[in-house]
Amino acid sequence: HAETVGSKLTTSLPMLRYFLLCCLASQSLGLVRHQIQDPKLNDPFSDDYIDKILENLRNVIIENNMDPMDLPPLDTGFSDTILGITWYGSAHLNNGHFWGLSTLARTGDTSFTVEGEKARLTAYIGITGASAHYDASAEFMGITVGAGVTADISDIQIFLDAEMVLTGGSGLQLTDFKISHLGHISVDVSGLGPLDWILEILVDFVDTFLKDWIVSLVEGPLKDLIQGLLDEYVPDI
Repeated sequence: HAETVGSKLTTSLPMLRYFLLCCLASQSLGLVRHQIQDPKLNDPFSDDYIDKILENLRNVIIENNMDPMDLPPLDTGFSDTILGITWYGSAHLNNGHFWGLSTLARTGDTSFTVEGEKARLTAYIGITGASAHYDASAEFMGITVGAGVTADISDIQIFLDAEMVLTGGSGLQLTDFKISHLGHISVDVSGLGPLDWILEILVDFVDTFLKDWIVSLVEGPLKDLIQGLLDEYVPDI
């Protein structure tokens, strides 16, 4: 029995030496797995940085008379068949304005992640209580009425994603900036009088236009303003 145990120990010693040598070799060669840093939600640094960017953005918007913003004039047509005859009418919307852009603020968590030579920043920002208004006129069968169109947008949520190279000296560059949620748009039309049957036509028309216009605003001029401020205010990492 003793000989069997001794032989097993003799056999296992070379294997033990081999295992120890492998461990020492892996340490000397630096074969250590680097873990990627998890995003820091509610990170004070990224919260403060985004708040600073948005504060400057609100000032730029006000200084450039972007609240309210002018809305383009709109025209739409409609028709109705009376006694087998189709009559055509039109509606014209002018003096349009959009309020609320200067209320942009952080609305959700921010996160900040460092991975290798890059840093990534994400945030949710948004506009609450935005509204729009048009003066309108409609014509049909010789009847002309003046009306007003008011729209209330419950909320606009925007997702911001940016990254920067830590050794390059340049600021954060947007990789994504888009609407993540567009709230309900309530459209009210007043003053149609005898042409109140075109109410639904105008409501749908204005609702569709505002949705497209808001997307273009966010992904165009607003994105450019944000990028300009990110270039100007480089975070100290």
